[in-house]
Amino acid sequence: MRAKGDVVVLWEESKTMRIFQRYNPAKVAMYVKTLFRGRLYIKDMGAFEFDQGKILIPKIKDKRHFVVMSEVNRQVMRLQAEM
Repeated sequence: MRAKGDVVVLWEESKTMRIFQRYNPAKVAMYVKTLFRGRLYIKDMGAFEFDQGKILIPKIKDKRHFVVMSEVNRQVMRLQAEM
């Protein structure tokens, strides 16, 4: 462990990125809901970060990224409602 706060160091060391070859909102939502925090990449769509089980506002603010963010977050809410 480094001198930084333990939580921060553990988060930095465990940061991984899942790569989805196809955009399937249900599968992406299940991954986001299960892992809760991290990064993902969708081929032909781009990279996204998520925290607390929701995709965050994208750094690249174009329509495609916002549509993906909205659609996946809606799917996450549906999955949470089913529980």
